[in-house]
Amino acid sequence: MQHYQTIVAFHIIFAGIWIIFFAADLILKNKIRAAKNSDVKNELISIYLQFTNLFGIVGSVGIAITGITLVILNPGWGFFDMSHAHWLATKQIIFVGILFLTFMRIIPTAKKLRAAMHDSDTEEINNKFNSVANTNKIINILVILNLVFALTHRLYS
Repeated sequence: MQHYQTIVAFHIIFAGIWIIFFAADLILKNKIRAAKNSDVKNELISIYLQFTNLFGIVGSVGIAITGITLVILNPGWGFFDMSHAHWLATKQIIFVGILFLTFMRIIPTAKKLRAAMHDSDTEEINNKFNSVANTNKIINILVILNLVFALTHRLYS
């Protein structure tokens, strides 16, 4: 348990990365939707996808590794155990949902979006971008919900 607090600090940093993504996601989506020139719009979408990819991978992998480590190191916690750490089990279930959305919706749709951008299919670009953006909105809401559970669990544990 010597490094427990360091792992907690890294867990918080990775959560912060997701929160930064939430703010930047809103800004980038607004710029993309406001763009009139298709080349500018495609460039912004490419930046958006790179940003989503980088922050999503770093945030989710960091949260997963540090979270698993914290659960293993803390004898009072467990995986998906609703008996005494229901707030943590709920966070874990939400995290699995986030991973499901990422692998089943974001990644395949982002690949199709890149292909549509390569083919210059404007209608397909708009449809796929809106799908990615809406799924990211759901993921961001779930991340905020997890943050609320993390910050308030001492109030009801």
